[in-house]
Amino acid sequence: MLLLQTRGLGETALANAPDLFVFLFGLVTQLGDQWFYFVLFTSLYWLARPRLTTYPRQVAAAFVGLAFASLALVTALKVGLALPRPPTAAVADAPSWPAPLADLFVSFTTDDGFGFPSGHALGTTVVYGAAAVMLDVWDRRRRIVAAAVIIGVVSLSRVVIGVHYGIDVVVGVLLGLGLLKALFSVAVDDETGLLDPARVFGVSAALALVALVAVLVFGGPGHTEHAAAAFGGSLGGFFGWTRLSDHESLPTLSMPVAFVALAVAGGLWGGLDALDAPLPLMVVGTAVVVAFILVAPRLQDSLASSNVVPSAD
Repeated sequence: MLLLQTRGLGETALANAPDLFVFLFGLVTQLGDQWFYFVLFTSLYWLARPRLTTYPRQVAAAFVGLAFASLALVTALKVGLALPRPPTAAVADAPSWPAPLADLFVSFTTDDGFGFPSGHALGTTVVYGAAAVMLDVWDRRRRIVAAAVIIGVVSLSRVVIGVHYGIDVVVGVLLGLGLLKALFSVAVDDETGLLDPARVFGVSAALALVALVAVLVFGGPGHTEHAAAAFGGSLGGFFGWTRLSDHESLPTLSMPVAFVALAVAGGLWGGLDALDAPLPLMVVGTAVVVAFILVAPRLQDSLASSNVVPSAD
């Protein structure tokens, strides 16, 4: 355990890197952040672009489940192992930039909680690795190369901005590959050959339950909400997906409706986090948000039908 506690291998050499260099990597690391997944996968599900994949809603819903499964697994491991981040991970000297940019610099280049393994490395491996398999754009080789580049750059960014040791991201990638292989072994839809969202949400809920138990047993400042969100989101995803039977034939959301719905869902999720909601409320609130996202196309269809005025004979 002492070896893991002092697992740095010279990452502090980047401590004096130029602010702009660190900030750019802070931007890159957002490609593996939960807020980015929220916006990306919600948009993919609501807009249902068939040019990306033959089954856009199934793929998008599976991505949501993959994000929660990754969050649940890494939370359970972080809390169980309780290994620290680098000493300066939670602090950053804001550069003398205009206030919005300086604040973003601090936000993008700091992190708290336990550090091993890297959640960004694990999550990007699972999500972008699955994208290489399930999307139809380009050919498979180019998708794999693109996924590998994104995974590599995001993982490197975690070391550059000083919130992880190198071994954290290496293990995170390996665990992500293991989780992805396991899910493609037990959660594939026989009809489409793609991941079945209901099965992915089921696996994610089981992992999140383990994470919740770990948090309650071992404690973990900053990780309770992650476990609760993963559990609630998985339950909401399972409920929302299984309530529908004709996912791909549902209408896409119009852009104005999508913007309003995204603001409502994002506001509720962000509010739960900002208010430091108690665990039961976090579980229920996240479940409602994810279920709403998945059934929103049906709700729009139902509202449109109810507003149609019958023509006079």
